[in-house]
Amino acid sequence: MSRCSCPCKKDLEALVNGQLSNERAEETTEHVGQCTECQHVIEEVAIGELQEEVHVPIEALVGEEVTALPPSESAYWKAVSNISMQFDIAAKAVSDSDSYAQPIHDTSIEVKRVTGSEQTSDADPGPTIETPAAIKLPFLKPSDDAAYIGRLNHFEIARIIGRGGMGIVLEAFDTHLQRTVAIKVLNPEYDKNDVARQRFCREARAAAAISHEHVVAMHNVAKEDEGGIAFLVMQYIEGETLEKHLSKSKPLPPADAARIAMQIAAGLAAAHEREMVHRDIKPANILLERSSGRVKLTDFGLARATDDVRLTKTGMVTGTPLYMSPEQATGAGTDERSDLFSLGAVMYEMLTGKSAFEAPSIVGVMKRIMDETPPAPNKLNPAVNNALSELTMALLEKNPYRRPESAAFVAQTLAEIVSSIAPFSPLQVPSIGSTTTKRVRGSGTHRLVSKNTLRAAWAAGAVGVFSLLLAIGLWASGGFEPSDPTASANFPSTVLAGNPGTVWSVDFDPVGGRVAAAIEDGSVRLWDINTQKVLRSFEAHRGIAWTIQFHPERRLVATSGDDGLVKLWDADSLEPIREWNAGSSVRKVSFSPNGSKIVAGDRNGNVHVWSVDTGEELASVAQEGSIFSVAWSGDGRLIATVGSDKEVRVYDAETLETRQTMHGHPGPIYDVAFAPTNNLLATVGWGKAMFMWNTATGELENELIDEKGGDNWSVSFCADGSHAVVAGNDGKCRIWDLATNELVSSLSGHASAVHNVSLDKGRYQIATSGRDGTIRVWNLTGIDKQ
Repeated sequence: MSRCSCPCKKDLEALVNGQLSNERAEETTEHVGQCTECQHVIEEVAIGELQEEVHVPIEALVGEEVTALPPSESAYWKAVSNISMQFDIAAKAVSDSDSYAQPIHDTSIEVKRVTGSEQTSDADPGPTIETPAAIKLPFLKPSDDAAYIGRLNHFEIARIIGRGGMGIVLEAFDTHLQRTVAIKVLNPEYDKNDVARQRFCREARAAAAISHEHVVAMHNVAKEDEGGIAFLVMQYIEGETLEKHLSKSKPLPPADAARIAMQIAAGLAAAHEREMVHRDIKPANILLERSSGRVKLTDFGLARATDDVRLTKTGMVTGTPLYMSPEQATGAGTDERSDLFSLGAVMYEMLTGKSAFEAPSIVGVMKRIMDETPPAPNKLNPAVNNALSELTMALLEKNPYRRPESAAFVAQTLAEIVSSIAPFSPLQVPSIGSTTTKRVRGSGTHRLVSKNTLRAAWAAGAVGVFSLLLAIGLWASGGFEPSDPTASANFPSTVLAGNPGTVWSVDFDPVGGRVAAAIEDGSVRLWDINTQKVLRSFEAHRGIAWTIQFHPERRLVATSGDDGLVKLWDADSLEPIREWNAGSSVRKVSFSPNGSKIVAGDRNGNVHVWSVDTGEELASVAQEGSIFSVAWSGDGRLIATVGSDKEVRVYDAETLETRQTMHGHPGPIYDVAFAPTNNLLATVGWGKAMFMWNTATGELENELIDEKGGDNWSVSFCADGSHAVVAGNDGKCRIWDLATNELVSSLSGHASAVHNVSLDKGRYQIATSGRDGTIRVWNLTGIDKQ
């Protein structure tokens, strides 16, 4: 728009002062939203009038801690209203253009688009002020492939996903690791700004310090060339923001809202454990994976170490107003309790469909945050139960010391609430801290959020302890008899660390000395145990890689993932040989004993049996619920499945006709394994028990329980069937003697839940993998062996 068509300064002053007619104000506002020159004039007008009337810098006005608000007749309110109008104009421009807003001035309040995110789905290319062609990316080099818009280092850039105040996020293809990633680069406008660059690097440090399934994984930080632009390489998430999800459906069903909040809290707990505060929790920074609905926290651009104050001067206000805590709104110091308040504001919106502190202006929002308490969610939405409503209101306490004690406690509390509303889907249940979680402050004091009160309040209706994500057990072969359970922690182990996220599955390479791992970011890594180095790493699946299993006789290895694909690879070259599409996420596969067939169960309840040699589907059957694990009997005659419907099903392996359906689990069943030498079948899941079933009679033979444990995630047998090994959410791998029904040993060392165990044939080593992103290889040669 040309300068001659711009409103005169007098009209802009009248707009700021609210003196234009409604029609003229609407027309002028629309113009200002598209004209950067007029935005600068608006800025000068607003700041000039503010300083003239109040005689204080703007950051002093909005940044200093307010202990008592000025009287209503004070010039304070008129001056702040002028600034409020300025933000309202920007907000309307943002709303009309469906885009990110640029900062209006360099005060400490960051004006960012209230609807948007840094990563979106392929179907939704994401909001930007400019069209992709209009956003200048001078740091890109020409690509040799016309399908890409440019090249950055060894990354082929596919498109612009979104743009925030300081960064531009790009979808890219990593030509080295053959996977899609998201790359965040510092906005070229800030490339020469030392503070901006430091904040950008701080974001990298903050994100890289957190390895958790509910935080977008940071792969690495790099530079194009010496002195070139710095960029962050992140996990690419296919899905949508919670904000977009709410725009299509709100309020959410209470169970869905609680599950989402539970995962947000779990991600925050991981950040807080590393003394990181996000400071900008809002629906636009919460991503929902399309394939699983799993929550991922993103945009740690405002995060900082709680003891790092060099880049944020006292009194600065940061965050997004609708979800700010009172201490943020007043410029006071913030810690993890501020994130809890923001989580409460997000929960309130999910449960009621309304913002807790909505007001016509940003100043009105901040005043409500500081002074007003919204009605409880169950007053606006009767479908919300009392426990969920009370927890939300506890998070919205004005006094941070009255909020719940930690994000980990909130996540656990939400898990208990969800379990009382509807059955868990292990696909969406988070990790909630570790056994070594650091307590950073005292307990909260809200009347319904103390641990004792919660236990009393929900004793009658709660299902039990919260359930975490399922694990996939891969037990190879070999017999052993541990001699001393108290010595288990002393078994030597080799730690393979630095994996990019949760390691869901691990299996020994039969050639020896190596293990392969299936990882949360969709990659597979092949590790050398002796040197503790990664030999190969490649993208196997889009989304989570759930399982990896070597063929029993040939140099083949199978993987499955959240993308619904089961893939067969050459175990030496790791080149793809064949793939099958199950149609939905596959949590586990199992080879037949002779290796001629492979069975998979998917999220939609379908069982598939394929020929390894021809790729033909030999049989299929549909059942209720999601399938979490499958197993093939040692004689090849039976296939067992378990999943979300709490039932154990045993099928004829040739026809998939049902042989047995067994009941008795209190909740979802996470893993199943056949004993190698008899009719026994072991299952584990929700609760502390390992169930032993007789596949001939369909009867429950035994339950083995360690009262000190919790949910069990995977189960395997040794070669002769004399012992069973169970992996649990407390980071321990328990070994049971099935002749005496005694717990004879445990393997301890993981910081959090163990997902998977694998035994190296003939070498008496066990590999365990877990939520802490590590693989441990345990040497059991010092114990008795059969």
